[in-house]
Amino acid sequence: MSRILWSRALVPGHDTVAQPFSNEYYGNLLTIPRTKALAIEERKAPLPDRKVHRSMSRAGVLLSVACLEGREVMQPFLDNSPFGIGIYCAIENGPVDLDSTSAMLDVSREDFAEQYRKFRNPKMFLKQVTNLAPAQMGIFLGIMGPLNVYNNSMYGSLHALEQAEIDIEEGKVKAALVCSAFSFEDPLVLERIHRNELHERILCEGAGACLLISDGTYSDWDDLDYVGTESYYGISHQIVMQTLIKGDT
Repeated sequence: MSRILWSRALVPGHDTVAQPFSNEYYGNLLTIPRTKALAIEERKAPLPDRKVHRSMSRAGVLLSVACLEGREVMQPFLDNSPFGIGIYCAIENGPVDLDSTSAMLDVSREDFAEQYRKFRNPKMFLKQVTNLAPAQMGIFLGIMGPLNVYNNSMYGSLHALEQAEIDIEEGKVKAALVCSAFSFEDPLVLERIHRNELHERILCEGAGACLLISDGTYSDWDDLDYVGTESYYGISHQIVMQTLIKGDT
């Protein structure tokens, strides 16, 4: 019962050359043959607070960058009521702190507590908790409506789209910001994708966002070919493909 009022896909350009990906901690044990990363540095991302990236995962930064481009379209709804827009976000848990894990491998039992405090990044918790990335993005935009997070690695984006459709139809929100972001932060997530979903496709970082409003017609969000695509965007795949095929607006 909705239509896309605005949408944005943040994906690597056609001129980006696919490269093999290897993680420094796993080496050749974990290698993805063809990947494309976004040319965005977290510390240079156009966020309202230039230092907040220090406590955000890369996926969280990409999510905010994509959603913030719709600020002007969302503002009239927020001016009417900051509770009128709901957030429906598909995103996985943040990265594991492999830096501190590697540094602690040879630490003795007696020195463990002291060295743990030394090597462990105290902001990792903020990067890891699933709902903090969309919550931070909502703070940037001034959205105070319901926040829904979906982390099913294959269907999270479809869950977000379908729940947004239901809430709009039932009048719980005036508009729904459906969004997702995927990055290369967690090597084990990449290996899972490589084994189960990637096949011959190029694995790409990406983020997608769309603002849905009511128009009285049913939207079938499973109407696209999500399998036979050249690229794959992890948990963000369905939202990104909806935006790419139906067009950025």
